[in-house]
Amino acid sequence: MKKKFKFKLEAVLKLRRLEEEKCKMEVGRLQVAINKYEDMILDNNESIKISYDSHEEALEKGMSAQELQFHPYFVSGKKAHIDAIQAEIRRLEYEKKRKVEELSMLRGKVKVFEKMREKELSKFKKEANKKEYMELEEQTQNWKMSFK
Repeated sequence: MKKKFKFKLEAVLKLRRLEEEKCKMEVGRLQVAINKYEDMILDNNESIKISYDSHEEALEKGMSAQELQFHPYFVSGKKAHIDAIQAEIRRLEYEKKRKVEELSMLRGKVKVFEKMREKELSKFKKEANKKEYMELEEQTQNWKMSFK
């Protein structure tokens, strides 16, 4: 019966892979949040543009002074909101950069254990092949002796 290969540090390798996957998920979550905020900026810019267009139309038709006064406050509020979103995006970008650096470090650790595993597997296969060859050689010798 052949002995199966068993990597002694398999549990550690699995833990390292889980840490790497967790970090990848975190980077993905951060990227999704950044994309969401960028979409919010686009929406706010679009609403400012629509506001300007509707404001011009209203001026052509005539509008009250109260409505006229509201427009600059609306635009400045939207721009302030855009500035706040951009600050949040910068914070998330920084956090994502740190996570990517952590991910590269974790990938390196996983690679080290995978290389160790590959070396041990290669060594195991060589020994198994050598043992199998020796057994085959011994059986051949026994077979030849039985014909004499």
